[in-house]
Amino acid sequence: MRIRDLGYSPGVMPTGPKNTILDVPGVGLAQVTVPTDPENEKAAKEQGKPCAVKGLTVILPRPKDKCWLPSHAGTHIFNGNGELTGRTPIADWGSINMPIVFTNSCSVGVCFDGAQDFMMDVQEKQGADLMAMARRYGTPNVGETADWWINSKLRQTRLRPEDVKRCFDQIKTGEEGGEVQEGSSGGGAGMMCNGYKGGTGTSSRLVGGDFGGIEYTVGVLAQTNYGRQQDLQIGGVPIGRLLEKEGQRPPADVKKSETAQGRVEAGSLLVLIMTDAPLLPHHGDIFLGVSTSEHEGELLRDKDGKIGKTTETYPVNVVKNESIDAYFEAVGEATEEAILNSMVGSRDGMLACDGNFVDGLPVDRVKELLAKYLIVV
Repeated sequence: MRIRDLGYSPGVMPTGPKNTILDVPGVGLAQVTVPTDPENEKAAKEQGKPCAVKGLTVILPRPKDKCWLPSHAGTHIFNGNGELTGRTPIADWGSINMPIVFTNSCSVGVCFDGAQDFMMDVQEKQGADLMAMARRYGTPNVGETADWWINSKLRQTRLRPEDVKRCFDQIKTGEEGGEVQEGSSGGGAGMMCNGYKGGTGTSSRLVGGDFGGIEYTVGVLAQTNYGRQQDLQIGGVPIGRLLEKEGQRPPADVKKSETAQGRVEAGSLLVLIMTDAPLLPHHGDIFLGVSTSEHEGELLRDKDGKIGKTTETYPVNVVKNESIDAYFEAVGEATEEAILNSMVGSRDGMLACDGNFVDGLPVDRVKELLAKYLIVV
């Protein structure tokens, strides 16, 4: 079930075939989700409820055999407090050539190590020597949000190296049959959104195909962990306030209101934007934006890599500025839909490690409210 099944279709632009980030050609993805705590898992089973989980989502901008090839990239932080490793090289070089991983706060280190191991494994299998790998050096891009409301046993929220390796081993592109599991899956496994269970969501849009133009795909992946119930609006309908008026106030929101300050109240949101459109690095400074369009690489053809022997260039096709607005619109629509999909996908809720049950979005009631109040044009 996704937000469109509740009667709301964000925006007006067409989606890709799967309406996921994997609609972008060549993009690969995998997710691993595992229980956080054996005691919680046992209690949840006895109560017939979903247990607390943790996980990671891995995204490759390019197929495995070319994963070291750079992609233009840019980042932006809006009132941010979380970590995204590799931001300095992105700002310096304007590109990435490493995996992107979304996970929880305590698993940043193990995911960083796993990404480096994966890149070394791929290149060693291709016969690359130390010099070749050094010239392709990159810093893994690991983003985190804190799942501490659900996974309050903090030391147990750390993923194991074998979980991370298993995720990298499962990477598939959309063309290979890859899929995105929404809701309480992957990096978003233990997250909250607008007082309800949040997590992982995705969506896509098609841009530029009118009047015989070249059509490109914009894909978004969101990891949601922010907001209060009263903040939730769907299609302009104040769903959160309507539910609160009816007395449907989730325990998570009650606990947030009793917290004086801190990350439990504030929350975080990770957004990854992928497109096969030929964009430059500064075009991506909206969240973490990556263009997977054709790129010759940054290495000199002279294999010894010595500086000063020659100057080499490569041609670049770029979307014109007067065409760029459609891409921002596509990002806005797809991000809204991805966020809502993360909540709909987590509708079953979750038993937190401290014994509290985190409600999922009451999708049946939301569908009724949208049918009553949503203005369809």
